[in-house]
Amino acid sequence: MSASVLPGGLVFRSRAMQRVLEVASRLLDAKTPVLLLGESGTGKDLLARHLHEASARRVGPFVSVHCPSVPAELLESELFGHEAGAFTDAKRTKPGKLEMAEGGSLYFDQVQELGLALQAKLLRVVEEKRFERLGGNRTLEVDTRFLFSSNRDLRAAVRQGAFREDLFHRLSVVELELPPLRERREDVLPLVQHFLGRERDRGTTRVRGLDAEAEALLQGYSWPGNVRELRAAVERAALLAGGERLTAADLPRQLFADPESLFAAREQPPSLKQIEQSYIRHVLRQTGGSQTQAARILGISRKALWEKRRRYGIP
Repeated sequence: MSASVLPGGLVFRSRAMQRVLEVASRLLDAKTPVLLLGESGTGKDLLARHLHEASARRVGPFVSVHCPSVPAELLESELFGHEAGAFTDAKRTKPGKLEMAEGGSLYFDQVQELGLALQAKLLRVVEEKRFERLGGNRTLEVDTRFLFSSNRDLRAAVRQGAFREDLFHRLSVVELELPPLRERREDVLPLVQHFLGRERDRGTTRVRGLDAEAEALLQGYSWPGNVRELRAAVERAALLAGGERLTAADLPRQLFADPESLFAAREQPPSLKQIEQSYIRHVLRQTGGSQTQAARILGISRKALWEKRRRYGIP
């Protein structure tokens, strides 16, 4: 299977992501808004940035608005800017995100968090590319590409009265849905190598590869936190690894708590002996070699742990 590559060398090998990127390639210089959908951590922010950086608008700014992080009472001023005297603390005129994105792209992350009143104003801007600063009466025009994302079902939000139907139809002309990582396991190892390469560039690790046991665990785990969880797991493992290869013992404990992760990516399931051996090595690594702590986590006596270590040749 061929691979699709994003800027920075990030590779996707799954057919699902290749389809997403193939459609995205046709939208690079389109003027219509794009709505990115998918669970949290699937890479919507990355795809939004790709749509900007691979387009003719890359010479302009990429401005992002993380809608949940801006207090509702400040969001209108944050987006539209304000004139001096528009409210008590408005000492001087301040441009908003719309003006800052002139000639580039403006990305609304988690657009479902906008209030209904602000949604109405956003609809006008998206349709007419015109707006007024808060407290102003002069109409300004803006040349920007609008990108949006949501990790929720916006159609359900429309039915519930939490999202304007007219705005939804304007934003959803083109929808790109990013599948969760559990549905595209082929992407896990390329992503791991990408994150390891980034850590090497930072000088935080010398890890260059993985052993077979670590690969199987990473590919078999369901990754409920998607790419964001994988990145955190790899960064942590790279910092703790003692050599140039990641082993199963370097990986977070939650990978072992998910039974499927122990065999989902293998052609032949491991034996109970292999599972026990890998897990004992992992727990010992996590406890810094403490026999007492490891035995407590494993739920066995120190003597039983010592016997298992001797039987499996675990130092």
